[in-house]
Amino acid sequence: MNYQLITIIAIILALGWKLVALLTAWVKKDPKNENRLNILNFIEDNPGSTVNMIEKDLGLKRGTVRYHVNTLKESGKILLFKNGNYVSLFRNGTDLWDKDHKKTIEPHLQGMTCKKVCSLIYENPGITNTEISDTLGITRSAVASHIRTLEDMGCLVIESSGKFKNYYLDAGHHPDKLPFFEKVA
Repeated sequence: MNYQLITIIAIILALGWKLVALLTAWVKKDPKNENRLNILNFIEDNPGSTVNMIEKDLGLKRGTVRYHVNTLKESGKILLFKNGNYVSLFRNGTDLWDKDHKKTIEPHLQGMTCKKVCSLIYENPGITNTEISDTLGITRSAVASHIRTLEDMGCLVIESSGKFKNYYLDAGHHPDKLPFFEKVA
């Protein structure tokens, strides 16, 4: 009799646990999920935000934010744009990427300083690290980092002049034509 009672209790517990798992999965897929709606509203209010920003500002765990961001991406409600090491999040608009990306996306991307460095080199061929640093008000090490990015893209020519390096954009390159970000599929 004890074995039958133990078996029945084990079956009830197993079914109950499975029911809890099914209900949890249903709640997570719920389009009215509070965390998901908060994240979507945050992205709409703060275009170009990152997972880290959402995590800090909404007080959510990183895994929770990533889960909901992935769900929102799969449902087509948000777009993700990769810019160097950063992924920026935007509310999906029908022509956001194709037509208006320069107006709606670029100003919010964290890599725009790199584009400023590139534009400055384009406007002032032969400029040095120190001159870029002074003009943009950023550290020389930050300029060096952006120079490496431009160098990796293959659009920069560097000439040494004593202890200084002069920077030029390679022929045929223009700051507005360089791919500083890409849409994450």
